Amino acid sequence: MRSITLIVFLLLANASPAATQEGAIPRKELQQQFASPPVDCWPRTRWWWMGNAMTKDDIEWQLRQMKDHGIGGVEQITMEEVYERGNFAYLSPQYLEQIKHMVSVAKSLDMSVSFNFGGPGWVFGGDWIPPDDQNQCLISSALEVDGPASLTEPLSLAVTINPLDVPRSVRQVGPEDRLLAVVAGRVEDGKLSSASLVDITANASGRTIAWQVPEGHWRIMAFWLTRVEDGVVDHLNRAAMERYFDHVGAFYEEAVGEAFGSTVESFFSDSFEVPIHRNAFYWNEGLLPRFREVMGYDLTPYLPAVWWQVDDISPKIRYDVNAFLDRAGFESFFEPFLNWCERHNVKGRIQPYGFPTDNIEGAGRAHIPEMEITAGEKDCVPWFDTRIGPRAYVASGAHLYGRNIVSVEAYTYLHWELYRETLEELKIAGDVFLQSGANLFYNSGYLGTPERSFAPSRDFNAAIHVDHTNIWWPYYPELSRYVARSCRLLREGNPVADIAVYSPLANQWTENCLNARRWTRDFQWGSLGELLWANGYAFDLLNDNVLQNRAEFDGQELRIDANRYRLLILPNLHSLPLRTLERIRDYVAQGGIVVALERVPETSTGFRDWQTQDAKLREIVGDLFASSEKQDGHEFGKGRTYLVCHVLDRTDPLDKRSSVFDPFVNTLRKHVAPDMGIDFVREEMRENEGLLFNHRASDDRDIYFVANVQDRPVNMPVTFRVAGSTPYRWNPCDGSVGRIWVYKSLPGATEVPLRLGPYESTFLVFEREEDTTHALYSSFDSVENITGGLAQAWTSSNGMHTLQLAAEPEPRRVQVDGVPAPWTVDGVWTMVLEAPGFPLVKKDVMQLESWTAHKDTEHFSGTGTYSINFTLADAYANDDMRLWLDLGQVGNVAEVSLNGKPVGVRWYRGQRLDVTTAAQKGDNALVIRVTNTLINAITGLDRMPPVPDELAVRLGQGLHDTDSSTLSLLNFKPLPVSGLIGPVRIIPEKCVRVTGSNTAQKSR
Repeated sequence: MRSITLIVFLLLANASPAATQEGAIPRKELQQQFASPPVDCWPRTRWWWMGNAMTKDDIEWQLRQMKDHGIGGVEQITMEEVYERGNFAYLSPQYLEQIKHMVSVAKSLDMSVSFNFGGPGWVFGGDWIPPDDQNQCLISSALEVDGPASLTEPLSLAVTINPLDVPRSVRQVGPEDRLLAVVAGRVEDGKLSSASLVDITANASGRTIAWQVPEGHWRIMAFWLTRVEDGVVDHLNRAAMERYFDHVGAFYEEAVGEAFGSTVESFFSDSFEVPIHRNAFYWNEGLLPRFREVMGYDLTPYLPAVWWQVDDISPKIRYDVNAFLDRAGFESFFEPFLNWCERHNVKGRIQPYGFPTDNIEGAGRAHIPEMEITAGEKDCVPWFDTRIGPRAYVASGAHLYGRNIVSVEAYTYLHWELYRETLEELKIAGDVFLQSGANLFYNSGYLGTPERSFAPSRDFNAAIHVDHTNIWWPYYPELSRYVARSCRLLREGNPVADIAVYSPLANQWTENCLNARRWTRDFQWGSLGELLWANGYAFDLLNDNVLQNRAEFDGQELRIDANRYRLLILPNLHSLPLRTLERIRDYVAQGGIVVALERVPETSTGFRDWQTQDAKLREIVGDLFASSEKQDGHEFGKGRTYLVCHVLDRTDPLDKRSSVFDPFVNTLRKHVAPDMGIDFVREEMRENEGLLFNHRASDDRDIYFVANVQDRPVNMPVTFRVAGSTPYRWNPCDGSVGRIWVYKSLPGATEVPLRLGPYESTFLVFEREEDTTHALYSSFDSVENITGGLAQAWTSSNGMHTLQLAAEPEPRRVQVDGVPAPWTVDGVWTMVLEAPGFPLVKKDVMQLESWTAHKDTEHFSGTGTYSINFTLADAYANDDMRLWLDLGQVGNVAEVSLNGKPVGVRWYRGQRLDVTTAAQKGDNALVIRVTNTLINAITGLDRMPPVPDELAVRLGQGLHDTDSSTLSLLNFKPLPVSGLIGPVRIIPEKCVRVTGSNTAQKSR
């Protein structure tokens, strides 16, 4: 009884707050926008202009293709040349004429334009960048000597290796590298003595050091500024960045400036793939004096602490270096870029990771933050992708800093090999982006060349071909409509997340300064993301900035503007800023709940007064987590703390518990009811392996996006933490909205029977309106209306069925008869395969199987037509019957017509098509057109296709037609299933009218 009371209390206490968002619209208007989304909700595309070789006609033709297929905008980026001639340089007069025409056409089509702020490629730079403005990084070398001795010797040129990335560490100081500093330190017990560190830069002449070595074993360490790649602008040099933006921006302003703020919506900064050696960190000549000014001490004698252990202070110095680079990055890159955008009435869209700056704050500073990293990527990651990485960092930053629009670089590297992607796969990966918080898609992307057919050797190696070269391109509007509707709904209200996870950036800053691109991913999050999402908990990552400066506490709630968190997790931290810990203490004292994983913090961060800071931190930790390892935690003030181990690292199988018994999850359940709850005991499930959600709330409604990203259906009751509301199902595939008539109102929650096919998704929208008639339970397939005591239901099975109305004490029972068995469409199929460059195949088949099962059809890429005549018995054509067509296995997209009437497109598995109005008694003619993937044809080539004759006059031939990376596609195996596999079935459903009689009714 106590456990039931606790659950009820938690549901009541955790009912979703009435989050507010300015401009929430009435339901009818929102439904209209859902059915026909505004243009800014439609997916856009990254548009790779390979060598800028397209003509104005090519540009216009491709833009019209995009518009006709549901793409609402472009991000133009200049890429490497792929033709011998006919290319135009980035920012050349010809290029500027091209973009002027592009913007003009885009305006006429009501499409938006974004520009990558650089080229070729996505890293900011160019051959016009003067040497003093180019990117630099700092490397080190070391000379071991024994004293006392009088030393005059060349400095070591062997660069210190990064043990975390040995293969990509630079090995030798180059002839152009400049000596920045030389520091000596005595080595004692394997560490450098901090008291012995001495700056001997003045003793260096050229690359030779002269020094009187004191007694002992000494390490003489030289620090060198080096360039990894010419032409990349120094992102830590504000003046250089401002010169870059003014220089490049002037070309765009002159060419298309009149469209800034209208057709030209934004300028883009991709993830910071600024070249760096893996044993270096970004630096320049001006940063040492700047460091002294900002951090209050001279870094020069402490530079060894970046690469070597110096007594106990290396973590302190590393933290300070990273904190300084964080500030420098925001001041030198983010501010000039965003300032330029604001002055020119455009938005700055940024992927904020891979740079020394905090990803969360970077996402918050961007006008439009962008995420990436694809679920299922490279055939390695599962679709149920709960990794904590750029998606989580960017979405959290957007939530914390009030950015409602979050864009996504969609689908990159879904497979290593090009041309394998299917619309189904794009939907699944897209569902994970939607669940992660994205609501503006940029496909990655569309190939900008003059060619109308695929040409692997003149392609971009990270492409997912959502363009005219893909054979399923005619069916892409099915996905674009789905994405547009989903994005529209996921801009309503505010995000709801119960769990705050402290971002361990400060902890990581104490460990390493090298290779900033790895900071997001090197923290070992282990199972945390999966444990949270799989058990119904949404979360945001919180940085020190918001915890120290903006967080407010009210009982159990940790508030940051509209965000309301009910529990804070500290993930395996050995170090934590003292000020952050003090704020956490205040939160717990006022009623907050904090769960530390694996350990509690032991040291503070930063060099100044570090011993005092460490002592204070240990004192607070001792009070805060005194007995927190106990099952019921440790009471502190009005709140409670816990220490739970074996959460992140579960390599021991015995640490991986079933959800019901998991100690960590049960600790969460004590204080926060799941936002989307599954009764694992009732459903006989060990864990959730495929159901994800995204919850947004406003004054008027709660919106849940729910996606089943697994290859099996879901059919079970699911509890949503919303009370006093009426649920509706909004279908993003067709734009329909229907009332959910069967559900249970629980204290603080609503239980809804959830039926989703493999890889199906839906929106459940809970409207805050007075509850009307509904049912608590139904054994029918669906209930579509309950009015005036009469219920209309559908079933595909005979027998006794039950309907329990909420207002009636006894269930209604109906005996259903007359539902015929599913009808398998079989016999002789006529199959026709026809595509350019492929010999016509026409044959009759009795058994449906993949085209790849036969040598003469395994390399067919295109559309195959299957036709068959069959006779439908009278029982299937009764007025009270609804008929569904189930195609079984299809590789990959099927377009269906029955008796000459189009009945729909099946583009992901599990979809059934309503053929009720097209089917007829007696003879029926079924035609199914199946389209597969391009990889089948490409693997059958003996060489790469040449440039078409009509284009070769202007372009010559391809530059990479014999590259080994391209030729490897010719032998790819295994080929994906292609064609119609079946079985093809017609599944009848009978309409049953359930009256108010208490006696068993009959429906024949």
